[in-house]
Amino acid sequence: MKMKNVILALFILSGLTISSCDNDIELNAPYKEIGVIYGLINPSDSIHYVRIQKAYLGAGNALTMAQVADSIYYPDILDVQMVRIKDGSVLGSFPLTRFIGADKQDGIFAATPNVLYKSNGETISRDSEYKIVVTNTQSGNVFSAQTPIVDSLRIIRPSIASSNQVQWASQFPYKVEYVTAKNGKVYNLTIRFKYAEEVFGSGVITPKYIDWIFPNRLVSNPEQVTNLIQEIEGEDFYKFVADQIDVDPNMVRYAGTLDFIFTAGAEFLANYIAINQATTSVLTSIPEYSNVEGGTGIFSSRFIQVSPNKSMDPASLNLLKTGPYTSALNFQ
Repeated sequence: MKMKNVILALFILSGLTISSCDNDIELNAPYKEIGVIYGLINPSDSIHYVRIQKAYLGAGNALTMAQVADSIYYPDILDVQMVRIKDGSVLGSFPLTRFIGADKQDGIFAATPNVLYKSNGETISRDSEYKIVVTNTQSGNVFSAQTPIVDSLRIIRPSIASSNQVQWASQFPYKVEYVTAKNGKVYNLTIRFKYAEEVFGSGVITPKYIDWIFPNRLVSNPEQVTNLIQEIEGEDFYKFVADQIDVDPNMVRYAGTLDFIFTAGAEFLANYIAINQATTSVLTSIPEYSNVEGGTGIFSSRFIQVSPNKSMDPASLNLLKTGPYTSALNFQ
C-alpha cells in the first residue's frame, strides 16, 4: 500500500492515539473500549491483511504510551470473521488469524510486535460486499465495518499487451486511458520509472526506481462505468526525473522501462482521503471519518492494475540523455 495520496493510504494502516493533559482537573474518563480497524481489501490478492488495534487514554505522556505494545494491541482474545454478503443475505464467512508481521519502521507507535490479522487463501468475490466483525471474547464488545468490493478496471492505453513505445519527446501530450471499475470512486495513476546506477568504473549496477504520482480523480457515480483520459506533457516527465534524481558526476545511469500503475478505491476510501486532505487553519480542524460501527478506523476496498515494462522510443531516450533538464544526470 504505497502511494502518497492513497496512498494510499496509506496512510490508513496506522494506529490511533488520544492524548490528554493533566493539570488540576482529571480528564481521564472511565475506561471505554474502542476498537480500531484499518484495512483495504483487494480482490486480486491471495492473502488479505487487516490491522486491528485499540484506542487508549491514560495519565501521562500519550507518545510514551504509544511505544508500549500493550497500549495499542489486544492480546490474543479477538475472534475476527470476514462475512460475505450479497443482496442483503449472508452467504458465508471465514476467520482472520492473528499474525506477527515484520517490524514496522520506527515512529510514533511501537515498531514491534507488528500485530496483524490475515486471511488464509480464501477468495474475495467481486459481486459481493464484505463485513469484518471483531468480537472481544473476554469483554463481549463487538465492532465491525462493511464495504463493497471494487471490481477490475480495464487499461486501454498503454495496453498491457501492446508493444507500442512511450513518446515523451513528441510535441503532443501522451494520452493514458482506462475504463473505471464497478464500485470505484477514487482513481490514481502512478508511473514508475525504472533505471540503474553505476559508480563510474565500478562495474556494480544497482537497480532503482522513482514513482511519479498523479493527483487522485473522483467519479460522480461509482456504479457507472466510464472512460477516463489523462493527458501528460512529455516535458513534465523530464522535469520530474530531474527533480527526483540527484546530480552526481561520478554516477552513470541507464534508463529502463516504465510501469503504469492504476489504483481504484471504493467510496469509503475516497471519503477518507478527501477528509484527510482538507485544508485546515487555526479556525478549522479535520473532522474524523470512520465507517467502523462500534469503533473507529476505515475498512474499504481497492483494486490495482498494472501495465508493466513499457519502453521509451529512441527520441525520448535521447532527450533523457541530452535534454536541458536531465543531461547532467549522465544517462547513457
